[in-house]
Amino acid sequence: MQRHLLFLTAGAALTGAASAQLRLTELTTINLNTTSNSANPEFIGSNPSCVAWDGSSVWVAGFNGGAAGADAGIVEVSTALTNPTLGASFGRLATPNQRGYTGLDVAGGRLVAAYDPGGSDPEGYTSWNVGAGGAQGWARGGRGSCGIAYDPGFQGGNPALGSGVGYTNFGSGRRSLFDAVTGLDIWNSTNGMIINTAAGTTWRDIDFDEQTGDVYLRAGNYVIRWTRTGDNAVGTSSFLFTPPLPVNNVIGQNVACLSSPFSTYVIYNKRDNAGATQDFFQVVDVVRPDGSLVTVDWGTFAPALGVGLYDFAWHAASNTLAIVDFANRNVHIFQAVDGIGTNYCTANANSTGNAARMGAQGSAVAAANSVTLKGEQLPQNSFAFFLTSQSAGFVANPGGSAGNLCLTGAIGRYVAPGQIKNSGATGMVSLALNLTAHPQPTGAVHVTAGQTWRFQCWYRDVVGGTATSNFTDGLEIGFQ
Repeated sequence: MQRHLLFLTAGAALTGAASAQLRLTELTTINLNTTSNSANPEFIGSNPSCVAWDGSSVWVAGFNGGAAGADAGIVEVSTALTNPTLGASFGRLATPNQRGYTGLDVAGGRLVAAYDPGGSDPEGYTSWNVGAGGAQGWARGGRGSCGIAYDPGFQGGNPALGSGVGYTNFGSGRRSLFDAVTGLDIWNSTNGMIINTAAGTTWRDIDFDEQTGDVYLRAGNYVIRWTRTGDNAVGTSSFLFTPPLPVNNVIGQNVACLSSPFSTYVIYNKRDNAGATQDFFQVVDVVRPDGSLVTVDWGTFAPALGVGLYDFAWHAASNTLAIVDFANRNVHIFQAVDGIGTNYCTANANSTGNAARMGAQGSAVAAANSVTLKGEQLPQNSFAFFLTSQSAGFVANPGGSAGNLCLTGAIGRYVAPGQIKNSGATGMVSLALNLTAHPQPTGAVHVTAGQTWRFQCWYRDVVGGTATSNFTDGLEIGFQ
């Protein structure tokens, strides 16, 4: 990189974005109306009830609300973001009215599903080989009434004892666990980890924090978190949402943990009835693991009224969220941008085909001295460092760079020992700041309340065999 380029000045050509703790920008909507017609090969039932998402394909499973055919099944929507293509459904089962699939999850090339026909069924829990035409891997009998999710296990624990396919059952106070490959029991309803709470055991959904193994559950419309303490053990429980009136007889109360190396959120639907005029924004909430409500900027997303039944699937590697809308037969996929600050300026695509972006976690209170910058969607194994200035600017392709410099004025560089980062296999870099020693060309300064600082990440890239550099977009933080 040619470091003298950092002192260029330029006029402003900026675009802003609304500030929020979490921004969810809709990338695409996939209409699933054809999956409700029993004459079509993609038929899954009258409505889509649950969703799985791996960053490329979406899987949706169905519910029988009295449609002709009385089946429920699963369908893959491949190339979901660019050219959504519905395959032929699989896992189709003759299903009683008002019954169907309750949960899906995907990991390690395997899709798992929970199915509830109102009682035990030989196909209550199934595994399907992704990319093998929907070939079934294993099936376990039971009543899959409470969803299903991959359990990553306990950090530092024994994967053979802690990780697999997690589920629970009505009336059970335990998390059970299947081996993901064989479907055999690792822990069952007699020896699995105890997850009893005052909310009862009419479970509706289950999910896990991919970073910690913490357990998230729905029962009686409560949202419950258990902190993980071992392969088959949890410590303390907490209620992240307590309903005004607990309800056990309403299906489709779902939860998902949105976990990344920088932050963790929990999304859920507060569904206490099946009424037909429910507003998405009144039903769906996002909280932190301590239960504190998160301010979400949904952008231009404007869903039609529904019945309050939504299911959620998170893909951590791409920071994307899929939401299935039961009533309106849609899947919405969102890009998540979390943390503090406001993004601005336009970043150019790099050799990955994506435009790299800035983010920050922590607190905008200067005295807290708690800000971590991050640059995402960089090329793999790319060296990078962060820049900072109080002034926004715009220079296209400075010094032959493939990107845009979004700063002007006095530009500081985070290039002290340990501050130049490598994106590694994740294409991501991060840096915890010391706001009492903020770099500037004339020396370090102290960030104080009332100041606004802007940040950008500059990184190496190779395009068509030629070495170059590129920039993320800019990030503006107004300190308090």
